[in-house]
Amino acid sequence: MTATNITSAIKILNPLLDALEAAYWDTSDVLIKDRLFDLVSCIHAELSELAKLSITDLDFPYETITPEFAGCCQKLSKIFNEIDSHFPRTKTAKDLKSILPDGARLLKACEL
Repeated sequence: MTATNITSAIKILNPLLDALEAAYWDTSDVLIKDRLFDLVSCIHAELSELAKLSITDLDFPYETITPEFAGCCQKLSKIFNEIDSHFPRTKTAKDLKSILPDGARLLKACEL
């Protein structure tokens, strides 16, 4: 497996963020909302750090920058395993199922 570069990581993180934000509004379960809010906050922080990089850095291999995002594997797994039971909207469930594995791959040793 080849290393993901920073540009590719940004192209994964942005749709992941969109899908998680949509999921946040689709559930009424407070614990799920809490988990989603934490994930959204972590991804915002990661994207904020990536935005500080120079355009010449975008081809370098991606490694997580923030410790918060680096620790998101378990939360991504829980969301992935609960998609069908917690997100009734077809589009939200479909978006999460398609983007969560890519987001997990950005985290070393995290598979869904």
